[in-house]
Amino acid sequence: MLTNKGQTLIEVIVVAMVGILVVTALTFAVIFSLRNASFAKNQSQATKLAQEGIERVRGLRDRNGAVDYIRADGSHTGNFNDLWVISFSCPANCHFYFNGTTLTGGTSSNSEPITLNFQRQILIEDQAADQKKVTALVRWSDFAGSHESRLTTILRKL
Repeated sequence: MLTNKGQTLIEVIVVAMVGILVVTALTFAVIFSLRNASFAKNQSQATKLAQEGIERVRGLRDRNGAVDYIRADGSHTGNFNDLWVISFSCPANCHFYFNGTTLTGGTSSNSEPITLNFQRQILIEDQAADQKKVTALVRWSDFAGSHESRLTTILRKL
């Protein structure tokens, strides 16, 4: 009479393969979760930075703060109230960025570097005679590519 004492080689290989599959599945789940958490953190931070940009523009409007923009005739603006007489249409001439405390007009390639990963740009468009549509656009890149967060508000002339 024969008795089997121990496991066969095939049983050991099957158990090892099942173990490898379980560990691989857990590893991918953890990596996926970490990437999603990183993206959610960046999205939240970008939205806060966009909100901060809109609040800074609102503050400039409220106190008639410094704005540097070259008009079509070659003259410069000096303060926010000068923007009410300028006609803005995107994407042609509506791009701005903060240069310190001054809102500076530029091209679509100009933006304010906030951190290593985030860049902010302010878009100002005509909405009505006494209204401007202000959009804060924050861009960043990560492992999955380029992303952006956009917030828009309407500002009335004070």
